[in-house]
Amino acid sequence: MEGTMGFSFAVWNVERFNYLPQRVRAVGQLIKNHDPDVFGILEFLAKDAARKLFRSDDFQPYDFAFTDSNQGIEILVGWKRGKFDQTLYTQRRELQAGNARLRPGGLISVLEKNTVVFTNLLFLHTDSGNDAEAYKNRQTMFGKIWSMKRTLEKLPEQKGQARLIAMGDLNTMGKKNGPSGAEEIVELDAQATKNGMRILQKTHDNTWSSDGKKMSNLDHVIASDDVQFRTLQTGHPPAQVLVDGWVNRTGEARTNFVKNISDHCLLFAEVK
Repeated sequence: MEGTMGFSFAVWNVERFNYLPQRVRAVGQLIKNHDPDVFGILEFLAKDAARKLFRSDDFQPYDFAFTDSNQGIEILVGWKRGKFDQTLYTQRRELQAGNARLRPGGLISVLEKNTVVFTNLLFLHTDSGNDAEAYKNRQTMFGKIWSMKRTLEKLPEQKGQARLIAMGDLNTMGKKNGPSGAEEIVELDAQATKNGMRILQKTHDNTWSSDGKKMSNLDHVIASDDVQFRTLQTGHPPAQVLVDGWVNRTGEARTNFVKNISDHCLLFAEVK
């Protein structure tokens, strides 16, 4: 994209995030440490305290929107005021997969300065569970990503470029008496590749922990092939997604992070 300057984003499932001042400060500080231009919090429980939360010091530079469902737990999206020429936020109910207990997706389309094509960031929290219904719902939700990509690249203003980044807690935990979590990720990556997308490499595979010891690989960033990213860690393979949270702590600090802040880690990346 000629003239693009790039931007950064983060996504974090902060379990049942509400307005508890000490927790708000801890969450705000970790987000501030990475200074993303766009970020999403996936379990936003503080709708009634939204105005108070948004006036917190660490959230001052951002404007916000959030999904609206009947579950009371929403997806919150923030973007830096003045960073982009235009921003468009839409709630994508097709990501509920026809199930009222699931959340819509939160889609923010951003137009960088001196560019003519939007980059589209989809924040998503898929169904959790290894039972047959949850697994089926996840596959349906993943299918909605591929169809959204095809729809975007057909829009005249996108000039053939979907520029879609789907991210969040994708709950790739497998299916009881079926595919393992690792096998579900392999299949997800294969489907992404088939549809002109790929799962980005992370600095750490595991992003969720129940106690600092038991861990799973649940959170991911999937991007269309027309979006390029900065390498944030060299190695084999190099990583485009930085993982931060309990995974960067040890001992009591790790246990306390899981217990008091979140059992999921934050994901951070930079678009070129």
